[in-house]
Amino acid sequence: MSPEQLHGLVQTLAPDGDTQLGRPPRLGFPDQVLAAVLHLHLALAAEPLAVLFGSSRTAMHRTLLKIRKLFEAHGIVIPPATSPPAALTSLQARVLAKSSDPSNKIKTTC
Repeated sequence: MSPEQLHGLVQTLAPDGDTQLGRPPRLGFPDQVLAAVLHLHLALAAEPLAVLFGSSRTAMHRTLLKIRKLFEAHGIVIPPATSPPAALTSLQARVLAKSSDPSNKIKTTC
């Protein structure tokens, strides 16, 4: 997907999805759409996406559900990749490097 196509997708979805009720989201709406495209096209789970976007796994999961519903409402289909792109290997390495960083660990309350 080209940057222009992503921008067009964001513009199409923004009137229905870029609403702010309550606490503002950590990710801007364009990043939310990008995360959902990566999730659907590359089959990336919420946890690695949360690491990449500097979000929590729970917030990313909510974001993915929200954007997937918007895609569905607008009849937008993001096809899965038939074979993983070469960039996926470097992306996976980056996720592993960030998730092994002690500052990115989930802190417990006890």
